[in-house]
Amino acid sequence: MGVGKFSTGFENFAKLPLSGTLSTMKSPLFSLAALFILLSTCGGTSADQPQIDGENVLRHVERIVAYGPHPAGSENQKKVGEYIKEQLTLSGLLPMTQSFEAVTPEGKVQMVNIWAELRGKSNRVIVMGSHYDSKLFRDFRFVGANDSGSSSALLLEIAKVLSRQKTPDSTFWFVFFDGEESFGEWSSADSLYGSRHFVHELKKRGEIGTIGAVILLDMVGEKDLVIRQDTFSTPWLSQLIWMTAAEKGCVDVFSPAGAVSVQDDHLPFLEEGIAAVDIIDIDYAYWHTAEDTIDKLSAGNLQIVGSVVLESLSEISRRIKGDD
Repeated sequence: MGVGKFSTGFENFAKLPLSGTLSTMKSPLFSLAALFILLSTCGGTSADQPQIDGENVLRHVERIVAYGPHPAGSENQKKVGEYIKEQLTLSGLLPMTQSFEAVTPEGKVQMVNIWAELRGKSNRVIVMGSHYDSKLFRDFRFVGANDSGSSSALLLEIAKVLSRQKTPDSTFWFVFFDGEESFGEWSSADSLYGSRHFVHELKKRGEIGTIGAVILLDMVGEKDLVIRQDTFSTPWLSQLIWMTAAEKGCVDVFSPAGAVSVQDDHLPFLEEGIAAVDIIDIDYAYWHTAEDTIDKLSAGNLQIVGSVVLESLSEISRRIKGDD
């Protein structure tokens, strides 16, 4: 998997840090004082904010990995999809599906994006996304507890929490992308099948302009979680979320230092000029190995990520507000 400069076809990038290393340059966003904010409140939410239950997120992960390996097009992936739809329904949301046939190195593969809408006061949409497929490996059993069980599970919890609150300022789409993983060598053609199709359909229907921001979750649950800002992500959106984390005392998880460059499901949206951020810990020792199992995850860290995202939403809604 090569690395190189970002291009409109986003070739030559893998889901790896730039040049395989992390930048150590300090972000200009954070003052020295922010680095010393007490961490005692990290993971909690202010009194008027909904609460994320990290243990409930872990229970979702447990159910997802119990289906075993679930690459796009597999029977197990269909079962994971049914579980996601079931949980969205239990949250009072109407699951919708977007079926399509993708041409892959494995031949034509049937894939399904799953999504649900939570109507807000504004027609401007915040997309909250995760891929829900696991990567295909034939030489070992890969269940993908962190990649992408953790983010899919957290998205289910966020959808439940938001659906039980008062009408939000923005409309939310909770989107579970199929086929993020490549079947062979990662390339612009063999990857991101679901997100590329989702954006294509939005453009075809003339709805791409309704999207104000995209928050992508991926690999957000490990015990040694350190999330650095992705250089491809829209600066104002990324900075807003990291500043929220700093104000909550969560700089151990949302690191103010260093950066990564990650190809992920936010890129098709960025290609259309839509603000998007990828929240991902790419420095994960068990990435794409048989050891990516649920025992590597932390309910506390999942709660922290979810809480920071929720605390950021009101300001994101204000920033994207436009004429309906």
